[in-house]
Amino acid sequence: MGRRSLLAAVAATTAALLPACTATGQPDPDTPVTEIGVAAGVSLSGVFTELAEEFEAENPGTRVRLELGRSVDLARGLGERDDIHVFAATGQTAMGIAVDAGAAAAPRVFARNLVVLAVPAGNHAAVERLADLARPELRVGLCIVDGACGRASAALLAAAAVGADVDERVSDSPTLTERLAGNTLDAGIVFRTDVAASRGWVEEVHAEDVAGLRARLPDVGITDYLLADGPAAQGESAGDAELEAAAAFRDLVASDRGRRALVEAGFVPLGE
Repeated sequence: MGRRSLLAAVAATTAALLPACTATGQPDPDTPVTEIGVAAGVSLSGVFTELAEEFEAENPGTRVRLELGRSVDLARGLGERDDIHVFAATGQTAMGIAVDAGAAAAPRVFARNLVVLAVPAGNHAAVERLADLARPELRVGLCIVDGACGRASAALLAAAAVGADVDERVSDSPTLTERLAGNTLDAGIVFRTDVAASRGWVEEVHAEDVAGLRARLPDVGITDYLLADGPAAQGESAGDAELEAAAAFRDLVASDRGRRALVEAGFVPLGE
C-alpha cells in the first residue's frame, strides 16, 4: 500500500468518527452517540474502514473509533486502555501478549493471510524464485523478525533453505510494500493483502519453488488473524449500549459480508 493510500484510509476513518451533524454541519446535541473503540493491525485498515462505515450507516448514533498500528505494539499498550472494546490482532503472538496481560478475552481466528515473494511492477530485476533473494546484486527487503510478517517470512525462507541477502529490514508489511512500490528495493516478502492494496505498483512473483513448498507444507508462511474482546468490553465501565454495539461489530466481521470484504482484500476467511 502506498503512503498516500494508507493516509487516505486513515483520513476516511477519521472522517467517519465525527459526531452526528445537522444540515448546517454542527453536532446535533439531541442525537445520542454510542462510541466503541476498535484496535486493529494495520494490514486490516482497508477492510475494517469499510466495515466500520457500513456499521455506522446501519446503526445511527453509533460510532466506531478505529485505531490502527502494529499488532504487537497495540497489544503491549492494551492493558492501560479502557476505551478499546474490540481487538483484531495480526498473529497469535500479539494476541497472546494481550491475553496474558488480561487485556483481551475470548480470542478466535477469523481470517488468515500469507506472505508472498513480491517485486516492483514490471519486475525489472527479473526475480523468478525465492532463491533469487540470495543474489548479492539485488536490493532485498524483509520485515523485522518480531512482527507477524517477519516471523512468517523467516518460516518460509527456513523451509526453503534460502539464505536471503538482506539489505533492509522494515517495521511491517505495508511499509515494505511502499519501499517496493517506490523502487527503492528489488524484491521482498510481504503479505499478499498488501500486494492487492498496492493497486498494481507491486506484483506477486508466482515462483515455482514457493508453490512446491506450499504443496508440501500448506501452513508455511501463514498468519492467523484473531478477534477478541478488548479491555473496555470486560470491565464494568462500559454501558449496555457499548457492549451491544461491540458484539454487533464483531458479528459483522464474522458475517458473510465481512467474509466478502476479507476475500476482496486478499485474506482467506475462516473456514476457507
